[in-house]
Amino acid sequence: MIKKYGKHVKEWSKAFLWAFLFAWILRTTLIQGAFIPSQSMERSLMPGDFVFINKWTYGARMPITPIGIPFMHQNMPFSNERAAYLDWISLPYWRLPGFGEIERNNIVVFNYPMELERPVDKRTYFVKRCIGLPGDTFSIFNKRIIINGDTMNQLPSYQFNRRIKCTTPLDQAWLDSLEITEGGLVSNMLDYEFPLSDTLAKLFESHPFVHSMRLHSEQQGDYQAYIFPHSRVYPWNNDFWGPIEIPSEGKTVALNDTTIVLYERIIRDYEHNKLEVFPGKILINDKQVSTYTFQQDYYFMMGDNRDYSADSRSWGFVPRNHIIGKAWMIFFSYNANKSGSSHIRWNRIFRFLH
Repeated sequence: MIKKYGKHVKEWSKAFLWAFLFAWILRTTLIQGAFIPSQSMERSLMPGDFVFINKWTYGARMPITPIGIPFMHQNMPFSNERAAYLDWISLPYWRLPGFGEIERNNIVVFNYPMELERPVDKRTYFVKRCIGLPGDTFSIFNKRIIINGDTMNQLPSYQFNRRIKCTTPLDQAWLDSLEITEGGLVSNMLDYEFPLSDTLAKLFESHPFVHSMRLHSEQQGDYQAYIFPHSRVYPWNNDFWGPIEIPSEGKTVALNDTTIVLYERIIRDYEHNKLEVFPGKILINDKQVSTYTFQQDYYFMMGDNRDYSADSRSWGFVPRNHIIGKAWMIFFSYNANKSGSSHIRWNRIFRFLH
């Protein structure tokens, strides 16, 4: 009896291990789930969406930090301090061959590049839309994206802050029905501010209690300290940014007291060189230089909810080795502000992303 019981345990253990191995390979090389917590990609992705990440299109990135508890990304359960991995062993970056490259307007999942205290593959997952590709000359002028001299068409999902003047207070139930989660009353004169797509803006304009509406925009030349590269030499803001050529592998740029602020993070933190900057002198790996050649490609990522998104305008370029995959499909979605049957967004389940 004991021998027979032991045989069953061995068979079940073997089946479990094979299933575990299959799930790990599937998650590592083909597809992985992720949760959307923020509003930065409204209306393409809503808070409460669960998405599948397609890893095969760009080629799956192999683990850089190999020792850790499987299926746990950063910390141990019920602990915000104990890491679920060991970072004293690190493997070189490489990825499997993919079926395509990142294209403009792809919705991309990547590791947050500013989280330098963690290994690359253990940094927090971010999801944004890829707007600028390696080698593009990129700028933003009065909210419009300009690529290589051409103004990009705006997608229907883009949202911008609009100031709205009303004659009577707006009904909160009506706002909730539109799933407007940010903005609100900004003065006691019935002035509101909401991030709206063009479609929602037209709906507001047709509302009987809306008197007027205007698009909120920063002024050209108004410096914002939180905007990359965080230098008054480049007085950029969310609505007026650049122009700059997005770094690409093999591209050589001039380094001087003015340009170093654009590339110092790439040289030091992403491509792991020793960098020292003195007035009139720049040292890389103890050698004085006047140029630098990039070792990998970089991308410019932005959220569709433009005025409520922390993105490349704030922290710069996303390195190629931080790319996880392409946001592919919403497999479940819920609205935390609702209850009962309306809690689940049935119309978003199994929706493919474009």
